[in-house]
Amino acid sequence: MNAELDFRAIGSRIQKYRTDRRMTQEELSELIGTSQKYISRIEMGYHNIKLETISSIAKALDISIDSLVYGYDFTSDYAYNIILSEIRDMTPKQLEMLRENISTIKKFK
Repeated sequence: MNAELDFRAIGSRIQKYRTDRRMTQEELSELIGTSQKYISRIEMGYHNIKLETISSIAKALDISIDSLVYGYDFTSDYAYNIILSEIRDMTPKQLEMLRENISTIKKFK
């Protein structure tokens, strides 16, 4: 799995989300229990970080793991447009099934 991940891109995304939240490397490092130097090296793409660390960082930054690993931004209109394009051609039966699934998903916050 690690061979497929772009750790420089992940590091850049971590830095972007961290700075968007006006959080220092020191503050992030304290939240996940590591050193500021380690966060710096992650952001520069020098470390092949473990999924556990990515998960901790995502939680500390209040974003999804997908946002860090793959760059998905589900907080923008882009995500809504993707979803809308997927459902445009659905049948009424499919739309009802989708509504039921959304209702179920919303129960798990």
